[in-house]
Amino acid sequence: MSIVQVTTKEELREHLKTKKIVLINFWAEWCGPCKMFKGVLKELNEEFSGKVKIIRVNVEKSPDIAAEYKVMGIPHSRLIIHHKLREPIIGYVPFEQLKQMIGI
Repeated sequence: MSIVQVTTKEELREHLKTKKIVLINFWAEWCGPCKMFKGVLKELNEEFSGKVKIIRVNVEKSPDIAAEYKVMGIPHSRLIIHHKLREPIIGYVPFEQLKQMIGI
């Protein structure tokens, strides 16, 4: 499964209808740490595509979604495990640390 880009709340709602762990990543084109974190997300997707669904939201194209998730800075990620929203992950996080946060 590939990393999904969403731009509307409706798209996001549809993608959240899954039994997988969901990681929503908020980013922007101009954000250096966001570009670095994209590599971590790609690695996570390659290793755990059957277990984790990764959704990316560009905060400039979808400010309403960013506001709903109280995104104050980027990169900002949110985990949804067993349909429960977890604490935010702020900033760049290395692959191994992200794996531990997810619990896989």
